[in-house]
Amino acid sequence: MIHRKPAADTPLRLLTGDWVALGEAAGALRNAVFVREQGIPAEFEPDEWDARSVHCVAYRGDEPVGTGRLLPDGHIGRMAVRHDLRGQGIGARVLEALVGVAAARGDQRVELNAQQRVESFYRHHGFVPVGEPYDEVGIRHVRMRRHLLALTAGALAAALGLGTAAPVRAGPLDAISGADASGALRAALERGASVAVARLGKPGGFLDDPKVRIPLPDGLRQAEKLMRATGRGRDFDELVTSMNRAAEQAVPQAKQLLVAAVKSMSVSDAKAILAGGDDSVTTFFRSRTQAPLTERFLPVVTKQVSRLGLSQRYNALAGQAARLGLMKESDATIERYVTTRALDGLYLMIAEEERAIRREPLKAGSKLIGRVFGAMR
Repeated sequence: MIHRKPAADTPLRLLTGDWVALGEAAGALRNAVFVREQGIPAEFEPDEWDARSVHCVAYRGDEPVGTGRLLPDGHIGRMAVRHDLRGQGIGARVLEALVGVAAARGDQRVELNAQQRVESFYRHHGFVPVGEPYDEVGIRHVRMRRHLLALTAGALAAALGLGTAAPVRAGPLDAISGADASGALRAALERGASVAVARLGKPGGFLDDPKVRIPLPDGLRQAEKLMRATGRGRDFDELVTSMNRAAEQAVPQAKQLLVAAVKSMSVSDAKAILAGGDDSVTTFFRSRTQAPLTERFLPVVTKQVSRLGLSQRYNALAGQAARLGLMKESDATIERYVTTRALDGLYLMIAEEERAIRREPLKAGSKLIGRVFGAMR
């Protein structure tokens, strides 16, 4: 039974473990929320999956205040937070802890069946709806999914500050501190940013790489076909070349801001990257650098496309396409379009470099990266 309300400033402590270790606390919370509060029949609450799942219980002092479980197939469920303590981030901590366990054991994705009234909460944490809403025990639900990076237990536990409800065998990860894990991630991202800038900020960096090559906007594709049919395809070839050359000239401006973003990375930023999906690195850099990099890129891009004499031609075609609803307004000027696509390519390349470091940490040239990420393999 749950009686006392812990003080609001009592630190939150999370434990993960099996049903034997955490079942009493988790079961009491679930009974309070699902059976007594929501009126779900008591016989539907516990099931055969409890004994086969990883459970997480959040404590304030000695009081259990939140819980959830992770099934062997990657489903997260039975998420419950005490009624009088909601809105304090407890559910978010439990959810990310379970996502972290799934990522650490190598799951490619996690899924859950969310009550529709809290769909926005799960969206905020990277889950997206899959299929149509449905009814379960008289409550409207929606199936949701989140894709994961392949992570490892040591870095994840360090980043999330998780405890375990039962002892585990000692191993090479035991010697890795949270500071080392965060430091290794910073070093990996800084190196990835530097390599990405160097690779893209040279002749052919964009133009010769299909992954980042900047094409014509969709709204100009029909015009291109017509122009090529009349023998004017060279105009479009020159336009594509000039856009990519402009991006290559702008990218070196990014290194200083990218490195500054990495150095300012907090523990919560590191946790979000480690426990996030495939776009977690991109999300971090976009949130910190997109606005200032846009300001830095625009003058360089403007100078390059103007020097090549193609901006007026592009802007006339694109402006007409935008008025007809064939193009987004953000693509209606060559300067803005190239800047946006240059940043997209840069963030993509950084994310690829970070994944490469995870796969082969010893090639990164850093003892810390090699020790931490090497132990995680």
